[in-house]
Amino acid sequence: MALSSRSSTRRSSKDARSSEQVVEEQIVQPNGEFKVQRYSKGRFLGKGGFARVYEFTNLETRRLYAAKVVAKSSLTRSRAKQKLMSEIKIHRSLKNSNIVSFEHFFEDSENVYILLELCPNQTMNELLRRRKRLTELEVQCYSLQIISSLKYIHNRRVIHRDLKIGNLFISDKMEIKLGDFGLATKLEFEGQKRRTICGTPNYIAPEVLDGKCGHSFEVDIWSLGVIMYTLLVGKPPFETNDVKKTYNLIKMTAYSFPDHVPVSNEAKSLITRILKSDPSRRPSLDEILQHEFFHMGNGIPKLLPVSTLAVPPSEGYLNKFLQKPVPRPEYPTADTAPVQQHQVTRLKQTRDLVGTQKVQRSPRSPRSQEGAKVWVKKWVDYSSKYGMGYILSNGCSGVYFNDSTKIIVEPNASVFYFIERTTDKRDMVFSYSLEDYPKSLYKKVTLLQHFKSYLEMEIDTYNPCESCYSIENPPPYVKRWLKSRRAILFRLSNMVVQVSFQDNTEVILTSENKMMTYINKKSERITMPLSEALESSNTEMTKRLKYTRDILNYMTSGQILNGGAGSPTINHA
Repeated sequence: MALSSRSSTRRSSKDARSSEQVVEEQIVQPNGEFKVQRYSKGRFLGKGGFARVYEFTNLETRRLYAAKVVAKSSLTRSRAKQKLMSEIKIHRSLKNSNIVSFEHFFEDSENVYILLELCPNQTMNELLRRRKRLTELEVQCYSLQIISSLKYIHNRRVIHRDLKIGNLFISDKMEIKLGDFGLATKLEFEGQKRRTICGTPNYIAPEVLDGKCGHSFEVDIWSLGVIMYTLLVGKPPFETNDVKKTYNLIKMTAYSFPDHVPVSNEAKSLITRILKSDPSRRPSLDEILQHEFFHMGNGIPKLLPVSTLAVPPSEGYLNKFLQKPVPRPEYPTADTAPVQQHQVTRLKQTRDLVGTQKVQRSPRSPRSQEGAKVWVKKWVDYSSKYGMGYILSNGCSGVYFNDSTKIIVEPNASVFYFIERTTDKRDMVFSYSLEDYPKSLYKKVTLLQHFKSYLEMEIDTYNPCESCYSIENPPPYVKRWLKSRRAILFRLSNMVVQVSFQDNTEVILTSENKMMTYINKKSERITMPLSEALESSNTEMTKRLKYTRDILNYMTSGQILNGGAGSPTINHA
């Protein structure tokens, strides 16, 4: 394969100890001279077919790319080489905001390198693994972007033929980007059919499996319907543990909507119309856009919040796009009859999806100067995967990760603080710019931004502290936390201990001046010296204060309890 540029691969000469691998592209200029462009080969991003994808950094401009690396040893057959050249030719001709940008390609003696737009938020495949399933508003938003990309390529007589959630990338702006054109084909004339059997089992259209009459643009529309079902339900409609069984179900169009997953009639109607075995009976992309599924609320957001990569949209966010305010009951009653069924479905979906990840908040915050100055105002427990995200009363957002490292950032700040524990159990603080930090912290910074965005949507005001934070004096952060059947406890670096009970009462202790703030079920608060609180005649308060003392004793003694009514289960040591 002869291309317009050459490259060589070698180890970086800057530091003999470095394991950095550098790829050099030698570009032939019009005057015959060579210009060398150097790329640092970074983390592995994924693989597919004969290609492996890595993060490449242009060492001159510092621009990041997703580099598709294809070994020439896999291109010995002429068909494989033609397939790669077809992918390059098709992809480089496409320029659309909902398609992964093709930058350029080059080769060396061992590999062909295709440089593509890097989408830092991975694919919808990873999104669905984290979230299990999405709300209908999210599916509407994402589907509109997928349809936009399909309309663009179909107008250019290009059929993708491998449309699936793993080939839908998410940009830093939360845009959907259609990628991987390895199976794509371009029709030479209107009405032409292709007969190659290709695609991914769960998403392949029945006419592709049949192969007799050929296939065209309708295969992408079929895959769109499969994607919509998959995002709403959590798994593809024809998925089995055997490919042959899956193919048989596809040929028979045998699928159903599970009873335990709330899906609106409008969504079911559209998916049912799309998943027709006869491609001529499927709606066009324009007809899909006119379907009531995309016109049953008060608009659809152009882009979704970054926080939805980790947690579902809040109920308040969803309500912005409903036709009428949604009442608290999950199902219509005589008083809520005007509420549309799709509104009820959206609300029920949100409550089902959030589960233990629901944002929780401190019932009422102390205002007395004698009480705590900074406390945890709201939090979201995502320790099943990542950790505990929270926002403090001063507006700082933080995460306590499952590996016991911590991260904290001020509102609107350009730096963040990363805290990890040393071998002698002391917290060591590091400060980094949000624009320039170690690659090893990429995932944690991304999660911080997700949690921050999500929690800030739920907070109206905060009380900024006058302190000027620095690496020697970082913002207060959660040092430890634990959860019991009755309450959740936070111990902050500013010596504040906060216990929020399930019944919305709360105890906040300040060790510095031995003061206690108690918030009762009516959100009334009282602040007093701890010594007086222990002798108080308020039995509800003293009972909760003693419980707080008990779980603090468990923390300091290092005991981890499991089971027993009211006994704490320590989530993190």
